[in-house]
Formats: sequence, C-alpha cells, structure tokens
Amino acid sequence: MTTVLRLSAVALCLLAAACSKKEEKDKPAAPVADTPLIFEQKTADAEVNLTFPEAMKTFPYVHAQAYTAGKENLEIFIAQSARDRAALIAEGSNPPPYLRTIKWTVSGQSDRLFSAYSELTNYTDGAHSNMIYHAELWDKKTTNPVGHQHLFVNGSGTDLSSADTFLCHQIEAERSHRNENPTTQAEGGFTCPKLFDSHFVLLPSTVKGKIGGLLVLFAPYDVGPYAEGPYQIRIPQAVIRAVINPAYAADFAGDPVAVTTDPAG
Repeated sequence: MTTVLRLSAVALCLLAAACSKKEEKDKPAAPVADTPLIFEQKTADAEVNLTFPEAMKTFPYVHAQAYTAGKENLEIFIAQSARDRAALIAEGSNPPPYLRTIKWTVSGQSDRLFSAYSELTNYTDGAHSNMIYHAELWDKKTTNPVGHQHLFVNGSGTDLSSADTFLCHQIEAERSHRNENPTTQAEGGFTCPKLFDSHFVLLPSTVKGKIGGLLVLFAPYDVGPYAEGPYQIRIPQAVIRAVINPAYAADFAGDPVAVTTDPAG
C-alpha cells in the first residue's frame, strides 16, 4: 500500500481545511454557496462516497470546508487506486475495486459550541476494511475551529487524570459486556487511552441548549481487537466540569441524552 493510501495520512488531509481556518482566526466568515450533502464517484478501480446529514447545512462554514477536504481526499484516492491496481494487475494479481467512504455526523451543540465527526472507511484488498474517526469542534459565534485542549481550563496542561480513569473503566465495562466476560485493558494487551490523545465530540444534554458530556470515539484496534468493532464512550459533563474552561462552562449542564444506537451494530 502506498503512502497516500495509509489511513494516518487521511487524518491530515481531513484536517487541512480546519488548520487553514485557524490561521484566519477572528476574521468574519465569507458567504458560502450551497454545498452538496453527497459526493460519489465510481470507476473500474475504486468507488468513493462522501455524505453529510441535513443538519450540517445549518453550519455552512463547517460544511463547505469538510466537503472540499473530503472531495479532494476521495479524488486523490481514486487516482492512486488506479495506479496501484494497474501495478498489481501487471504482476498477475486480480485485486477487487477499492472502496473509501466518509460519513459525517452532527453530534452535540450549545448556544456557543458545535461539534461533528466523520467515519472514514477504507478497503484496499485486505482481509477487511479499516476505519478511522475524525472530530471537529467549532465556536458558533466566531465561526472558528476550537482546539479540543481549549475546552479545558489550562489547555493541554490540564490535569485530566480523573477523566482518564473514568474513560478507562468505561472502556473495560463495555468490552466486558461485548465479550460476555470480564475484560481489562492490561490483560487484553491494550492500554488505557488518554482523553487528550483521543478523538471526542460533544454530547447533547437533557437540558435544552446545553452540552451533557463528551463522546469519545475509538476505531477498531484502538482499544480492542478488530472483531470487537468501534467504541463510542460517553463521559458525563459532571466528570469534567471542574476542569472546563470558564469561557465555556455555561455551555455544560445536565446529563447526556440516552443512547439510541450501538456503534458496534
């Protein structure tokens, strides 16, 4: 597999638009044309698909940048798939067409904050597909992206040990539930992740207009074997309230809304 097809590179491509936006901090958002909710293309070598929920239209500045970055990512994937498959066919192989999909989901929001995440699924003739998450957090008043560390009182220097412990216990509880057997990270050969090193978005609250907590996103292999699937772990805002940045403290209240779907299917 070439470098451009590596999943680690995908995250950088998806982040490109947000990084560019950060450099324009505090500039008014330019008018955004109506952005499509779907981009799809199919060739003899690859099939790609980019989708957004209708709710994304409410935030055109986020939608437009995510669409542009996603479309570019998929067009690069199609071109590289053609080159890679041609090389394999020349060697006598008969690889199936490759596949890449990017699906965006709007998560929680408050009067001040908005968040969404994408699931990128990638198949390039292996035993199974691979998937990664990418999370975005935006300030609705400034229309600027917010670095996740800025949610907390001391930025990346904030002590999140209590949240990290809670996160690990919740992962082990969910893994034990799926495995129908007590499971710990240490015994299973996996480590307990740190919140700062993880992808997370906001959860809607039982209090209207507020944030009820964080949804921490783990792709297969991140915290357990591939067969266990992805994990979406909920951290109630009460667990992190003491370390929330005062600028955003008023946005957090209540409890996370009830779970409606299981990410593992």
